[in-house]
Amino acid sequence: MSGRYDQAELLAALWKLGAGDDMMPTSHGILDRALETLKSDLPVELSELTFSTTSVGRRCYELPDILLAAQEAMLTSEPNPTYLSTVVTLSPEQARELAVIHGVGIRKASEIGRRLADRVVALQNATEQRAAAA
Repeated sequence: MSGRYDQAELLAALWKLGAGDDMMPTSHGILDRALETLKSDLPVELSELTFSTTSVGRRCYELPDILLAAQEAMLTSEPNPTYLSTVVTLSPEQARELAVIHGVGIRKASEIGRRLADRVVALQNATEQRAAAA
């Protein structure tokens, strides 16, 4: 498996290319579940992620380390007080360069990133609807 920093670079690049300046979720298992639903379409470095049901729902075992590596590499912002989301600090140019470095074409990376961002929004909406119904 590739290193966590490589995975962090690729995830940050995909997010930036697909979601622009939207914040990337870091809580409630939303990003975990979004990644799992797209697993077969993810680049090799991210398709190797492992998922399981935990006491708090579906989780990606590697994601906490990937998010920490992204923060340490200054690809994302410092945690906010609630740590529900993070800002991907890459410029679009840096994101395109990282995608190419990791063997993913810019068009493909943008497509995957958009699908990831769309899935995140759908999961966030479903979570909010469940909370409102409770």
